[in-house]
Amino acid sequence: MASESSALAYFDPREIRRRSQDLLTLAADGKLRHVQVDLSHLGDALLVLLETTKETYPDFHIPPYGVWRAFEAGGIDRWAALADARSFEGAEHMLTAAADLAILAAYMKTMHPPGWTFEDPMTGTRVSGKHASALAAFHMFAAGSFSSEMTDPYRVDAETLIRMEKDELASGLQWDLQDDTDLLDAMQKHLKRLGEALALRSDLFSEGYFTRPGLLVVRAAREAEGAVSARNLLDRLLEALAPVWPGGAESGEITLGDSFAHSALNGAENASIYPFHMAAQEMVYALVEPYAWAGLEVADLELLTAPADDMHSALFVFSGVLKIKDGPESPTEDSVRDRMVEIRGVTTALTDRLADLLRTELEVPEDQLPLTCILEGGTSRAGERALQQSEGELEKLGRFLNPGGVFWLPFGA
Repeated sequence: MASESSALAYFDPREIRRRSQDLLTLAADGKLRHVQVDLSHLGDALLVLLETTKETYPDFHIPPYGVWRAFEAGGIDRWAALADARSFEGAEHMLTAAADLAILAAYMKTMHPPGWTFEDPMTGTRVSGKHASALAAFHMFAAGSFSSEMTDPYRVDAETLIRMEKDELASGLQWDLQDDTDLLDAMQKHLKRLGEALALRSDLFSEGYFTRPGLLVVRAAREAEGAVSARNLLDRLLEALAPVWPGGAESGEITLGDSFAHSALNGAENASIYPFHMAAQEMVYALVEPYAWAGLEVADLELLTAPADDMHSALFVFSGVLKIKDGPESPTEDSVRDRMVEIRGVTTALTDRLADLLRTELEVPEDQLPLTCILEGGTSRAGERALQQSEGELEKLGRFLNPGGVFWLPFGA
């Protein structure tokens, strides 16, 4: 049985990057069963990335990657309006609320009904997919749906997550109570797991009578010496929340969250497990701006990896870098999981390669063009456009990246 310390190594973003790079090396050598890569086409992906970034941010003043961009759908700064209306009592009060929202929105980026669009009840702006998920979370937060205090609506309390009713979820998400009942059941359980996980770790998430995700963020700010460490934030989030993402790999008695075993790449103990921790990393990415508003920097951000999602996979598929091999009509359960691991791992490593190419092309060092800005400025947007160009490819990638229909993975078909 693996020791606790060796199992917790899977929570280290450096392990995510190392194992993803291992998969890319195997793919480049033609040693993976389900995917192959042609690195000569990385130049094509670079052209797409450059065009997308210049179109979206022509001055290259790029904000960080995260859910805050989704909150600005239609060019409306919804958080600024909410914060002005609330008149927070101080930086910590604001930081707790913003962190509550950021963590919640990243957590609620899950599978959703096919063709779902969310209409902003205030502006009429309509968005779909993952953007709909974020905007729905924002409006439910603004309406006080997650608060246990009537006089303080802009908060996320553990007890409210545990007791959330399906009809309130259906109304807030604009899902149909009958047609989408299975997904509503799954979301209700998903939120309950989060609330229970927060309550179990009062040392991280509680202060006085209240238990909120944002309190961990404030605690990290108080303990910081100069800057808050992104690696420490991720470590604490995964230490407490990994069990809320069930269905992945386990090491001994430790649930590893968004980590999956590859059946054909066995070796030493746990050598076949590949971690991704996409939602937890997106939580950390989304905390950069709340900390900045509170006057704090986030260090070690370069350790975080690109999201192993359908948008980034699509960017490399459509540019010819990544090819998903045809398989048997009735693949085994192990085979479909192995394919998912290979696609996601290779995608993460390829994004690192592409980021390095972009910096070389622009003659800009990493500290001036960090990965978070490359994700926001180009790769996620270019990949989203690639998916929109072919609904068939969207469905295929959804099936490949979430073959078991795991609710908390934000793709499916």
